[in-house]
Amino acid sequence: MVRQLNPALDPRLRRLVLAQEDTARLENVTAQEIPVRDGAVAAERPPSTRVLVRASGQAPAEGAPGSSWTRIAEGIYAVDVPISELQTLADDPQVQFVEAARLMAPELITSVPATRAEMLHVAAPPRPALTGRGIIVGIIDFGLDFTLDDFINPDGTTRVAFLWDQSLTPQAGEAPPAGFFRGVEYDAAAIDMALSDPDPFSVVRHRPDPASHGTHVAGTAAGSGRSGDAAFPAGDYVGVAPEATIVFVQPDTSGDPGSFTDSVAVAEAISYIYSKAADLGLPCVINMSLGQNGGSHDGESVVEQAVDRLLEVPGRAFVHAAGNEHVWRGHASGLLATGDIRTLQWRTGGGITLPGGTQPPGPDRTRNDLEIWYSPRDELHVRLTDPAGESTAVVAPGQTEVHDFPGGNSAFIDSERFSPLNGDARIFIAVDRGTALRVAAGVWQVEITAVRARSGRFDAWIERDARDRANNFADQSFFVGTDFDPVMTLGTPATTRQGIAVANFSHVTVAPSASSSRGRTRDGRDKPEVAAPGTNILSSCALGGRADGAGGVHPMRTTMSGTSMAAPHVAGIIALLLEMDPTLSAAQLRKAVLASADPPVGVLPFDPAWGYGRVDAVEAARLLS
Repeated sequence: MVRQLNPALDPRLRRLVLAQEDTARLENVTAQEIPVRDGAVAAERPPSTRVLVRASGQAPAEGAPGSSWTRIAEGIYAVDVPISELQTLADDPQVQFVEAARLMAPELITSVPATRAEMLHVAAPPRPALTGRGIIVGIIDFGLDFTLDDFINPDGTTRVAFLWDQSLTPQAGEAPPAGFFRGVEYDAAAIDMALSDPDPFSVVRHRPDPASHGTHVAGTAAGSGRSGDAAFPAGDYVGVAPEATIVFVQPDTSGDPGSFTDSVAVAEAISYIYSKAADLGLPCVINMSLGQNGGSHDGESVVEQAVDRLLEVPGRAFVHAAGNEHVWRGHASGLLATGDIRTLQWRTGGGITLPGGTQPPGPDRTRNDLEIWYSPRDELHVRLTDPAGESTAVVAPGQTEVHDFPGGNSAFIDSERFSPLNGDARIFIAVDRGTALRVAAGVWQVEITAVRARSGRFDAWIERDARDRANNFADQSFFVGTDFDPVMTLGTPATTRQGIAVANFSHVTVAPSASSSRGRTRDGRDKPEVAAPGTNILSSCALGGRADGAGGVHPMRTTMSGTSMAAPHVAGIIALLLEMDPTLSAAQLRKAVLASADPPVGVLPFDPAWGYGRVDAVEAARLLS
């Protein structure tokens, strides 16, 4: 079935529109599609999906499809739209592009000294001591234990100015933030009230899991070190900006259990934090360790455009983990001449080799997405063949193909010559289980034919999927053998233009982590900018000091690794630099961090794993003095 739909719709949305024409197909699609907001497929209540809309000027006129319009940045909005009305929305003359919600997941005692940040805590005239006082550190993550002393002032009041838990349903006396339509917002007064209650999590209903990711990240960026126990004495584990004010957002987690949140929830979180900082009249740096593999990897996704627009205001910065995708074999590339045929081997059903050994097979229960990006000067045709040897039709630019394989699996292929986002060509392929119990295990062949090649370069990325250790990570498909290209594995939105992407290195071995995503961006920009300690980092432990249910108590510190642990070191350093000069722009801060980086031997001028080298807080402060 070949159809042409409005090019202003993201191909994921075109897939939903086509699926709605077939009730049975829509049932299969919506059962597996995370962004769908409700599971109903009955005609009287069509399902809806969350989207980001890029519009010219104001939001579409009153009466436009969708509900709960939220302004993210100038010309960018979030909205829930019934699938049946997606085409109507795209036809609005003010709408430039409608992007589907993309799934996102997470990507001290010795590590902070490795960045030299602790040296800025001590005055060095004429520079005063820098601790982050008067600066907002915004954190978008999961689980903040606001009851830990690390996040409480010596007088017993909270250091958390606002906590927005998008996943909560408001109860009596609770509400989402003004201008937003989900979750519950708690201010400092509400948190202080909770801290005086015997059961604080019954007052502020944000209860973290033990050793939550967000608490660890917050401890690195802004923990005071006041939490302590016998094993981890108070005062030893001090974060980078120990007197900063915290604004924490837990993204909506109502989607698929294989993911954590989606790009719409994240865009709202970013907009919210900068808005709160503006209300308080304070500079702000946001730390985020959530990402995806999809998109053009050139800074042109709607979320990345929103970030860059929000960073036009002085006194703001955005720090993002580079991602931990280097070992997941999700990127392929090639250089084709006219007439060449390249077949990518795309394996499903497990068998990926990770540090520690090859994972055994398992059932692939979820949809697998792949995007191919290339120059519109070229013309690429594509055909997909399943492990049993059954093939789709050849799909040319401007065509959309829905194909049901004899084994029950279904494929959706959408090819466009000029994407509204960046003008480049994109091929989107989705394989789902269809009427079968699972996606067929084995190698799916993606045959790419260069009908015309003037540039010849293509890049392909497999979207990250559910990564369930109990399922041997078999939901995550990957490229086989030499089809995997180990560079350009950065996630998005780590490829923003004005944000700072941070790689992970071990400050003990002084080596980049095997998992840390590599640069550059697809458009050739140098990313990540810097590397920071992210391996075996000891930081704040959620529920530390509380009973663990096994006769003991949770420790005050826990160890984690990843670029998620590296990024908050840099976010904390940015807070110190903003304390020194609150008028600094995102561009100045980014270039100062880059210019002050300490390159290991052989890392000049740029390395895909290291960026420009190890972050150096003292040198960055000196350059900006």
